[in-house]
Amino acid sequence: MQNHRSAGRFRRIRPNRSIHPPRATRATRATRSLAAFGLVSALLLTATGCFGPSRPAPHEAAGTLSRAISTGDYAGVPLTPEARDVPGLLEEALTDLQDSGAGVVVTSAEVDAEDSGRATAALTVEWQLDEGDTTGEVGAISERNWSYDTTAELVWDEEGQEWLVDLAPDTVVPGLETGGTVQVTEVPAERGSILDGAGEELMMERDVAVLGLDKSRLAAAGADSLAAAVAESAAAVAEAAGVNVEAFVARAEAAAEQAFVPAITLRDNGVTEIPTAQMAEIPGGRVLEDTAVLAPSRAFARDVLGTYGEPDAEQIEASDGELRAGVEVGLSGLQADWQEHLAGSPGVEITIDNPDASDAPDGTAAAADPVFRSEPTPGRDLTSTLNRQVQAEAEAVVAASEVPAGLVALRPSDGQVLAAASGPEGWPVAVSGSYAPGSTFKVVTALALLRSGLAPEDTVQCPASINVGGMVIGNYDGYPAASVGQIPFSEAFAESCNTVFVGSYQDLSAADETEAAEALGLAADPVTGLDSAFLASVPDDSTGTEHAANLFGQGVVETSPLGMATVAASVAAGHTVRPVFVTDPAVEVPAAPETGITAAEAGQLQELMAGVVETGTAEMLQDVPGAPVLAKTGTAQFVADGEDLAHTWLIAIHGDLAVALFFNEGLGGGYDNGPVVRDFLTAVEEFLPSGG
Repeated sequence: MQNHRSAGRFRRIRPNRSIHPPRATRATRATRSLAAFGLVSALLLTATGCFGPSRPAPHEAAGTLSRAISTGDYAGVPLTPEARDVPGLLEEALTDLQDSGAGVVVTSAEVDAEDSGRATAALTVEWQLDEGDTTGEVGAISERNWSYDTTAELVWDEEGQEWLVDLAPDTVVPGLETGGTVQVTEVPAERGSILDGAGEELMMERDVAVLGLDKSRLAAAGADSLAAAVAESAAAVAEAAGVNVEAFVARAEAAAEQAFVPAITLRDNGVTEIPTAQMAEIPGGRVLEDTAVLAPSRAFARDVLGTYGEPDAEQIEASDGELRAGVEVGLSGLQADWQEHLAGSPGVEITIDNPDASDAPDGTAAAADPVFRSEPTPGRDLTSTLNRQVQAEAEAVVAASEVPAGLVALRPSDGQVLAAASGPEGWPVAVSGSYAPGSTFKVVTALALLRSGLAPEDTVQCPASINVGGMVIGNYDGYPAASVGQIPFSEAFAESCNTVFVGSYQDLSAADETEAAEALGLAADPVTGLDSAFLASVPDDSTGTEHAANLFGQGVVETSPLGMATVAASVAAGHTVRPVFVTDPAVEVPAAPETGITAAEAGQLQELMAGVVETGTAEMLQDVPGAPVLAKTGTAQFVADGEDLAHTWLIAIHGDLAVALFFNEGLGGGYDNGPVVRDFLTAVEEFLPSGG
């Protein structure tokens, strides 16, 4: 949270947050404590004084009180008449501790030497505030355990022949007065940052402006009709903020009378226009100054870095109790996957808020000094693999696209993902999109064919069309007539002859295809450091026309740009590449499969992919400076709303860089993707030389 910087804004104060998520009840935790330590039977007691021939020692009543403090249930405690309302007061006063376990030991119970009708019990109370501590054990080592000594006064009841506890709030918590409360406040830990591959901060606290409606200002203004005023001002705020008017008005109307209802959060970076003056003219309209954990730009590697903030109602409901309203956490991407690593451990501060405890000159309640405080443990930084410059170039590519797009660039030598960009917002195309890969998948089928004994120079038959079980497959419009008929396999690959690959359905099994996909890094359950990462789905049990269609990237096979970039990287590296998004802490990726691609096989595929650029469908990549580019184009037909459309693809290798570019709609991989990849590789060559 930042300090005030302009007269037109004020600081947003977040309310204190309870530190305890749903968990074992206090009674359950106390039962564990008492069972484990035998707190009642193992009391360290001294008893002095003359009790009379039948008067029991006071330790039994003291033990009953210790159990009540542990469980919060005082029903079995014999109380003096003056103390009978105290349990109800304690229930309200200790609300913030209701989910914490309390271990209680009675260290002595002594009868007054001068008045045998009175006794004093000494107790040690220890509250287990640590979220990970469910034992309730007194004396357990934890910086979040609040321990203190207290005393209880007991009075002998001659009529009832028992010791009564003269219970008061300060019996349970020293210093707590009638009507007071114990306040437990979480002390947030400093969150770790997500760093780029060079160790520079990517996601960090940045200044923001929160536009919203302060309903308390409307109530203070004495609006004749608060409901009408809220609706009118909320609509004006929504228009100024550029959000859905109807939805925001509904949220504002549902919020509490004194609530601030945020409409939108904008970067306060001197570039984004913030309508401060317009908001000031709206009754209740406010611009609050704050900070938020953000990437360099809203779109920057959003699918990878993720988001951080307060969860909404839908996210809370789906979290099974893990998320709480008003508590900021990682909500997606690396921010969510590495939440524990980044967040550290919060501390806790306990104060006693007694009524009329006002020492301030203006008569307002003075802030109470804490009776207990544990310091937070800072979170740790997370080092990603992202290259800031490569990512910026990738973002420029997808930002310029008129259709959903995804681009991934990774380094074959170590599998590090240097860039992953998706657009528009809401389309996580690059790392978790799932699409038919079209002819880029012929790299996988080519490996399976090479393993079956086919060589790049061998002659294959490329008919104009082929019928497989009634499914007629032809080559793409504009396929060169000179490359129909008997041609070398290398030419069939370079020109992307569909019928050669479909026609191999009887020579290759679905299991052969799956094995080749896995050899090229397309793991079904990848370990990348990013849980949302998806590489491919390549079934090993397809048959007939489905299997035939899979062989040229149609059918039911699906991949992502990350997956196809991994295929290109494995070809470039000469071994199975495992893509990773995080380097520190290190991600333990699975070993390459026993059937992983060999250097010799990779050499053959490199030769085939070179032909695509030299004489085939991606000749425009000859213009890229530096090392020669190897590539494969692809187009995958699909139907949407009754219309025949096509995904377009291109994968490329340029030195120690593997790239995959996907457009959701287009004419062809060479036509649409080729020029864009050419420009991208040319731009990257300026700061990341290919070594050519």
